[in-house]
Amino acid sequence: MVCSKLLKLCYASSALYGLLTALAPKRSLSLSLNCWKRGFENVSELEPKPWYVRSTRAVGIGMIAAGLAGFALEERARKAAAAADADSEVDIVEVDVDGDDSDK
Repeated sequence: MVCSKLLKLCYASSALYGLLTALAPKRSLSLSLNCWKRGFENVSELEPKPWYVRSTRAVGIGMIAAGLAGFALEERARKAAAAADADSEVDIVEVDVDGDDSDK
């Protein structure tokens, strides 16, 4: 159950990051470049080309779709598992097998 909740959280955060990337690709790229500042010099001087910004927006849209689809599939799997647990309950039936043939 914990794994399912963690997966849902990951799918939701992926969709949220995709939304940020789709709505503001330059801002998303600048946030990503901030992560690279420690390892490289002059990262703040980099300027993305227009085609790269467009492709970043497309990647964001794909992340939204993948995150929402994963979230929906995980929820569907949870409901199917709950239904399987409910179906597996056994009804107890009592049968009288005394062999009450004493009338003969």
